[in-house]
Amino acid sequence: MAQVQTPAQHLPPPNFFVSNKKGEVNELRQMLKNIMSERDDNKRREVIKKVIAYMTLGVDVSSLFTDMVLISSTTDIVQKKMIYLYLINYAETNQEQALMAINTFFKDCKRDNSDPKIRGLALRNLCSFRFEGAVEYIQPAIEEGLNDPDPYVRRTAIIGVVKLYRFAKDVVLESSFIDTLYDLIRDPDSVVSSNAIIALNEVLEDEGGIAINRKMVIFLLNRISHYTEFGQSIIFDLVARYQPPDEEEKFDVMSLIEERLKNSSSSIVLGCVKVMLNYTRDDPQLTRQVYTRVAPPLITLFTSGEVTGAYELSYSVLAHIHLIISCGGAEVFENEYKNFYCKYDEPTYIRFLKIEILTMIASDNNITEIINELSAYVTDLNTEISKKSIQGLGTIALRLHSVSASIVQQLLSFLDFNIDYVITETLVTMKDIMRKYRGLSTDIMSTIEGSLDIVNAEEGKAAIIWMIGEFGESIDDAPYIIESILDGFNPSENLQVAHALLTACVKLFLKRAPEMHHTLANIFKLVFSECEDADLQDRAGFYYKLLRTNPQEAHQIVNTEKHPIASFYEDDKGHYSEILSQEFNQLSVIYRKLSKKFLKGQKNLLSEQPEGPGMDLTQNKQEATAETDLLSLELQEEPQEPEQPQFMLKSNPEMNPEEFQELWMNLDEEMSLSRKLAMPVEVEQVEQMFSEYQIACIASGGQDGEMKFYFYARDERNTAYLVELNVSLNNYELEFVLKVQDQTYSKDFMVILSKALGPLIQA
Repeated sequence: MAQVQTPAQHLPPPNFFVSNKKGEVNELRQMLKNIMSERDDNKRREVIKKVIAYMTLGVDVSSLFTDMVLISSTTDIVQKKMIYLYLINYAETNQEQALMAINTFFKDCKRDNSDPKIRGLALRNLCSFRFEGAVEYIQPAIEEGLNDPDPYVRRTAIIGVVKLYRFAKDVVLESSFIDTLYDLIRDPDSVVSSNAIIALNEVLEDEGGIAINRKMVIFLLNRISHYTEFGQSIIFDLVARYQPPDEEEKFDVMSLIEERLKNSSSSIVLGCVKVMLNYTRDDPQLTRQVYTRVAPPLITLFTSGEVTGAYELSYSVLAHIHLIISCGGAEVFENEYKNFYCKYDEPTYIRFLKIEILTMIASDNNITEIINELSAYVTDLNTEISKKSIQGLGTIALRLHSVSASIVQQLLSFLDFNIDYVITETLVTMKDIMRKYRGLSTDIMSTIEGSLDIVNAEEGKAAIIWMIGEFGESIDDAPYIIESILDGFNPSENLQVAHALLTACVKLFLKRAPEMHHTLANIFKLVFSECEDADLQDRAGFYYKLLRTNPQEAHQIVNTEKHPIASFYEDDKGHYSEILSQEFNQLSVIYRKLSKKFLKGQKNLLSEQPEGPGMDLTQNKQEATAETDLLSLELQEEPQEPEQPQFMLKSNPEMNPEEFQELWMNLDEEMSLSRKLAMPVEVEQVEQMFSEYQIACIASGGQDGEMKFYFYARDERNTAYLVELNVSLNNYELEFVLKVQDQTYSKDFMVILSKALGPLIQA
């Protein structure tokens, strides 16, 4: 006999997101009243889901607030979450409803509630309120939560302290919360302990962060294995700020954490390395021993990231290896050079960093293999990798004199590849090598004479012309090569080549005047009559007056004897040691600059050690906040600041080029941003757009889809605002850098600058 199905078995699954009909809210109210005595949790959930569904659709169901409060007396966590979501959503818009919701949350926070999940959930929602009347409820709830027997509630209460601190700072500082947080560092639950450390660092930020002492450090390190990966990282950051009073304690701490170097987590390993480097930064011999000890774990970390495809992780570890090598650890990684060979399927940013590392660890022990490896990358399909490898070979030649001649021969062989970007980068690299090793000029110049006919890029042509001008006395046809370049040349179309050509003509004229007399006259005439670039005309005018005044003195000035170059300014990495000692395992390592260069208003906890007893396991921690200037517990109305005068820019600001240059060189960078360009523009158009907002242009130029502008403005107080704007029509990008004399009104100026940039930037 066939089984007869009941009608309920044909019902479709419940669908809450349907169009509402008139009277639906009243029906929901009746359903809420009907389920107050209902014991079936599933039926209660279905009704609450309908209310949440209507709220999500934008239907005003705020009239059900009282009914939702009445049905909140339940032990079902699912119902609690939905009811809390509703209460928080509507409580923020109505003060009376907010007080009803607070009473509900406050009641659920009580310890007589047997379910710790409900206590923690209620406390988390209660701490989300942001009005004065809520503080008298939030503070006692947090105090009770910090002493709750369940770790989940204690974790939530610690987060609540931070939330309350951001809303009512004085209330937290005057209460016993800070002492309680110090106590909770010893909590048996590792997450509670790490949360307490984080909260103390934020609450005590003005004092330099949590106060640290020996007992705290030893206590945390002895149970370090009980903490999560994130918790261990927090502890290592804390220990790195601690300064042991003697060598014995320093070595004890490093012995305790050495085992963590074997961990598979990069954050734990790098945190451990940070502690060791901080403790040994004043002893070069110990620092080298630390480099030797940490090298294998770091290499294991970045190679394991490559195997698993976690390239972002590999890059982060690789950047820290690069930093260590830059600060004297190259010898430690010499024998590991094969680990830094590039793979064809790696991202470009990984390969870039590996090539840099290879050039830095090259030595007599591995130089042949590294040169061969870099030479193989020259023919890579990725043009940027090809250029980077050529630059790397040049860097090795500049660093190691013993192999400079062989590398030059290797570079000269690249000129036969007949690839424009390879030839261009090779010539630019050759120019730098000749600046340092002038004795190699004969071999180089005899080979590159014919490269002018095949190179098209500006940088390559400018490099050859510079070399001809600098070493033209050893090239028989040098004047005629320059003359052939000058024939039909338009200086306004290629400023970089024009500058190099002008300088080369003057240098050659002072060496071989009869052959260059006619060519020099032609280039002066060309620049003065056809070129519109002010810089080029100024340089030509300087050379012209110098030659007319005294050719002998001009020769001493222009062709003065060059001293051997020990290093280039661009290779100065002095700031790397500051990053290593102060900001290891931070974004500074990735950006290769100190945090003060890209963050505003950040405190350096390493250099600003708080004075205080920290967590004394036998005493009260009241000393940690003893010197804090606390206000009364009652909320006080903050005094209103006097109204600031309206910010305005001068309509006709005055500034000469010399003043602009001096200010630009001396002022720190206030802001730099990069945005996508919304439309093609021309130089005059950009200048006009800025002038409408009283921002004047002092210099501008455009060539091959690249435009550069320098703007300035002054406010009514005569404060100067300087802007460098770079516009690329090739990749439709816009970059600007802002420098100001006084940061007081920099935000006001940014508002005006944003209006000027508005039409240029994609929405």
